[in-house]
Amino acid sequence: MSVKKMPPGRAAARTAAIISATHTLLREVGYEQLSIDAVAARAGASKTTIYRRWPDKRSLVCAALLDRSKATAELPATAVSLREDLIALVTALTALAAQEDTPGFVSLLAAAQKDPVIADTLRGGALATQQRNCRDVVQRAIGRGELKDPAVTDVLFDLILGRALVRHMIQGRPFSVDAQTEFVDTVLLPVLHAGGQGAWGVRRS
Repeated sequence: MSVKKMPPGRAAARTAAIISATHTLLREVGYEQLSIDAVAARAGASKTTIYRRWPDKRSLVCAALLDRSKATAELPATAVSLREDLIALVTALTALAAQEDTPGFVSLLAAAQKDPVIADTLRGGALATQQRNCRDVVQRAIGRGELKDPAVTDVLFDLILGRALVRHMIQGRPFSVDAQTEFVDTVLLPVLHAGGQGAWGVRRS
């Protein structure tokens, strides 16, 4: 007996509903408490439909993380200075951090400590666009003669994402436009011009 295939449009809508339900439940209950049963109920889909596409919870969550990364735009290469590029980069990463729900994000970080697949997805998939943005900003600055060392890319990414997450998740304070600009002028530019080592002992690993 052959299995009747779902029309492409309906299949895409069902997939989108499942991914959306996964995002919602990650925010509400975190990774450990998320279950395929709950995703199926929230998405209005059968567990069979989910398992046909994703064999387990981990693969479904990883797919949801990668799906979210697709909505992250790459920075346009129109800036005329490193400072202008950095302001745009901080704005983009701040917006990304503001989308995160603290319990859900913390649960993913905890899962990543035990599961290398989730860790790799967080590093190489969900944050890949922003990592490329950092690399491109540094490369453009090198091309303009503003920087020399491409290795500062990792320092740049760590500093911006760390600052944005601390403001949003730990301090619970908005990272205003003025505060972002001050961060660029007083932290990022001095550290980058120092080759990755600033007044706070920031070094490349």
